[in-house]
Amino acid sequence: MPDPIPVDAYALIIGAMKCGTSSLYDYLQGHPEICPAVTKEPEYFSENQNHKRHVERYQDLWSFDAAVHRYALEASTGYTKYPEEPNVASNIHAYGIRPKFIYLVRNPFDRIASHYNFMQKNETWGLDVTHPHLINTSNYYLQLAQYRKWFPREDLLVLDFADLTDDPRRVLERTYDFLGLAHSYFPEEYTVKNPTQMKSRTEKRLKASKISPLFRFVPKPLKRGVKSLLRRTAVPAKRVLTDGERLAIFAALREDMARLHREYGIDVQRWGFDA
Repeated sequence: MPDPIPVDAYALIIGAMKCGTSSLYDYLQGHPEICPAVTKEPEYFSENQNHKRHVERYQDLWSFDAAVHRYALEASTGYTKYPEEPNVASNIHAYGIRPKFIYLVRNPFDRIASHYNFMQKNETWGLDVTHPHLINTSNYYLQLAQYRKWFPREDLLVLDFADLTDDPRRVLERTYDFLGLAHSYFPEEYTVKNPTQMKSRTEKRLKASKISPLFRFVPKPLKRGVKSLLRRTAVPAKRVLTDGERLAIFAALREDMARLHREYGIDVQRWGFDA
């Protein structure tokens, strides 16, 4: 039976979606003192995420060995989708744990476009690229403000997607320092995880069909072959923001981007915002 997990032994990558959370999670889980969850995004404290992993207790998501592990790690991007998820931070606090939080941010225009294109895989996705949900998910100051109501600033590490892309080793070093871990492990290679891939209409319809669950029983080589064939059908081009859409996003985020710079030191000027 797994050991009990101390209340201060949780490390949560809380988003943002399409900011490199899968890659950072993959890099970190190789550290010998980190115990990864049974699934990257359990969404235990979320209320409206369809892919939520249902377990009786939060600690049931890990095979934690207190003699080996310092942190239990997960990475649920639904944790920073306020107001779609209005209670995550308070739910975590009420549960009685005191985690370390890691939050990745990205050029908001690029994040919104990537988010929009990623969701095109779902036949039912119908939000406009300037929908408040996409803009709010890029309002990093707004998302962090939900956690500051319940947790101290020193328990929040904010990282930039561009730094993770340009120098992933340095970002890992910063994360290890934040968690108080030895610089004892670094991946042999830094492979991008969960990149945004456009899907054909045929592939999306098949995924939404009643036979989609049966694909779990298909051998992996055959599954790869089927996916390869499907991707040879007409695939839509990735959505690019228009000048008008960029202006609308800029206007919605301008004030909070300045606050993000002042309180968290993020260089928003390289995204085109005033500091």
